[in-house]
Amino acid sequence: MRLISLATVLFLFSCNNKKDAPDVSGIKTDVTIHRFDKDFFSIDTLQLQASLTKLNGAYPAFLPLYFKFFAPVEEIAAQQAMPFDSALVQYFRFIKPLYQSVTQKFADVSSIEKGLEENLRYVKHYFPQFVLPVVLTSVESLNPENPTEIYGTTYYHDTLIISLQMFLGKDYPAYDPSQYPDYLRRRFSAEYIVPNSIRAIAGELYLDSSQSASLIEQMIEKGKQWWLMKKFLPDAPDSLITGYSTAQTNWVQKEEGNIWGYINQNEKLFSIELPAIQTYIGEAPFTQALPHDNYGGGAPGNIGPWVGWRIIEKFEEKNGKLTVDQILHTTAKKIFEEAKYKPK
Repeated sequence: MRLISLATVLFLFSCNNKKDAPDVSGIKTDVTIHRFDKDFFSIDTLQLQASLTKLNGAYPAFLPLYFKFFAPVEEIAAQQAMPFDSALVQYFRFIKPLYQSVTQKFADVSSIEKGLEENLRYVKHYFPQFVLPVVLTSVESLNPENPTEIYGTTYYHDTLIISLQMFLGKDYPAYDPSQYPDYLRRRFSAEYIVPNSIRAIAGELYLDSSQSASLIEQMIEKGKQWWLMKKFLPDAPDSLITGYSTAQTNWVQKEEGNIWGYINQNEKLFSIELPAIQTYIGEAPFTQALPHDNYGGGAPGNIGPWVGWRIIEKFEEKNGKLTVDQILHTTAKKIFEEAKYKPK
């Protein structure tokens, strides 16, 4: 049933908004997912050094990164004053049950490969010099203190790492609701693997450097990330880009004019005051300043990038000859001034 469900999601991708997408049928993108998770959890802990040598031979570039950034083995060794090998065995035994859940859900990843191949064609269309990444699957410990982990994907040095433990379904017991609230856990499903992989790549192709900018500039700069994701994922529902629930997605589309009217009337758009910026930008269950309820309806959190995305679309309509790269490198102030965004 899981494979049927994921295939259904990919089919829905192909049936949505295709008329707006460029023809990428001539672009070749072969993707092979390397199951680092399977190879790592197949090591013989009684023959640890020999197993690690073999694993390093298969993943010479990634294994050091795994131990440095993904698996806190060195931290365990330092904190508990134990040798690295002992810390690794302890970590291995602790994470093994999580890996076993992953292997049950993701015994086959061919549908993920297909989804990546389809959408990486759009990346290559807009960025011809883009080098297709090496794609690895990994399993590591959950780290709710790391906000980037909610996306479960990392793109680093032409390598895409998919952390499969973040896609086991919102009701998976290890997702502690006190650490991962419902508005985050609903994204921990297989349908987010391809969109979040493209998110990681888009984030490297266009870096967000707006942290110290004004409210409207941050809205537009962060909106560029979602706008770019839509270029790369033209068939995907917007909810897989924003993380909004279906009810929230319907609400923002219906209330676009009122949302902008409130922000425009009640906020200093070119202010750099943190309280206003934090109200509209950043992960949250809802936007405090706008109508919402406790059941997933009304204004979602992180609504600023959604409005910024709409402003960029207006600018794009008025500047049809500009390329994607040119729009990305147009200043937020110029986009805002020329878009003349006035939704009804």
